[in-house]
Amino acid sequence: MDFTPVPINFDPVTKHLSLSSTSSPDDPLATALSAVNTLHRDLINLNADVPPPPNQINGRLTEQVRKLKDSGNQAFKRTAYADAIRMYTLAIEMALKRPAWEAAGYQREEICLLYSNRAQAYMSTAAWGEALADSEAAIFLKRSFTKAHYRKGKCLQNMGRLRDAKDAYELGLESGATAEGGSEAELKTALAEVEELMRQSGN
Repeated sequence: MDFTPVPINFDPVTKHLSLSSTSSPDDPLATALSAVNTLHRDLINLNADVPPPPNQINGRLTEQVRKLKDSGNQAFKRTAYADAIRMYTLAIEMALKRPAWEAAGYQREEICLLYSNRAQAYMSTAAWGEALADSEAAIFLKRSFTKAHYRKGKCLQNMGRLRDAKDAYELGLESGATAEGGSEAELKTALAEVEELMRQSGN
């Protein structure tokens, strides 16, 4: 097969490709190179982030979220619950800024843990409604997350909604909850407790 070599010029400053000056502007190769140059220029001038390869995780953002979560954990241990809630909230807001092309499973796991942690902090201030909402959000993100089911049940129990609390504990046991983030025994103990309360109250 015969072919004719065509010299292509590369401008080291603009990074553009071109044919020799003697080539016709109507040459199909010249048209193709012009399209490549236009694409290159548009990508350089693009203000938005260019997506990385699939399943890549933004390490910098991950580290920022981790630091906020750790700060929330430290505040919780000091019983500075308002500070813990604030740190967890900032971490959630930061995690929700992950671009759409990042692995969705990683984001769901990350935010699930943060909602569950914030639920515990809310529970420590007897903010049962807020804690219940966070527990339900964590369950939505990860149905088998034991702690979220346990905390949802405890919130409902403290709100006097014993029947709903019983349902929450039972759902936790039925959803295949594992030792990750809690234990089956913990749910069973809570279930037995609320059933006894219901018996005593005649429900």
